[in-house]
Amino acid sequence: MITFDHDTGKAQAAVKAARRRGLDVPADIDQVAGMWQVAIDAAHMQAPGRPGRDDVPATAEELQELIKERAHMHRIAAAHRAVGSDFLEPVARRYNQLVRDRVPGWIMALQPEFNGLVKQLRAQSKKLPDRLDVNFLDWNSAAVTTPWEKAEGIAFQLDQIISDRRDMARAGDLEGEGGRDNELYAVAKLPDPDIDGVVNNLMRDHISPEMQQWRDLRGQPVSRWLQLVRSQHLTIELATPSEVRERAAVRGRWVEAISVRGVAPQPGERARKAIATALRA
Repeated sequence: MITFDHDTGKAQAAVKAARRRGLDVPADIDQVAGMWQVAIDAAHMQAPGRPGRDDVPATAEELQELIKERAHMHRIAAAHRAVGSDFLEPVARRYNQLVRDRVPGWIMALQPEFNGLVKQLRAQSKKLPDRLDVNFLDWNSAAVTTPWEKAEGIAFQLDQIISDRRDMARAGDLEGEGGRDNELYAVAKLPDPDIDGVVNNLMRDHISPEMQQWRDLRGQPVSRWLQLVRSQHLTIELATPSEVRERAAVRGRWVEAISVRGVAPQPGERARKAIATALRA
């Protein structure tokens, strides 16, 4: 029986993503993938089906030989299923580990293409109006439609890179990294908290609204990416393999510092010291 111990789906998706991006996939990964298929085929080997009327031979002697032959085929199939199933888990574990070891390098290799696309998107963003609501853009103006169409193609490519990074992260045991906003943290980082930022409600008035805007524009990928490259506080940058959790931790530091700030419009010296202590923790 195939169980989750034999699952290679995440690793296969990561390899597929790596190939799509033109990244190096070592030969040993393909070799073990071939072993996996051999084990799968053996684990599913079927014996001959039940004989029908037309399979009955002319004589008892012929039937005796036919039974021996078919019995042998049944034993072979049963043995293959048993032994093939025994190999599924160790082969799957080897395959998954080989892919897992390659994930960090693959994710790092996505950065140049990502950065190039962001540069192109910034160039198109400068040609578009300040307001990016699709309901208010002048779609009869080439000054709008031309850069928008280019931005649309760039946004599609960025989404594909993020999708491929997500497949790689899953194979690298990084699934769910960063929690609720892991998708944002994969492509952008928050500023580090400091005393003045906490005192002046930078998170409440600026950073949080920009994060919420990213969530709200989930169904509008072009506007979503354009707003992100225009952000004054979120720095668009593809995360390294371990960086998503680190970025999530930055928000946690903001929250901790804000919790000791108090509600005064301008916190006093005591509150500032408490903020400083929280930031050092």
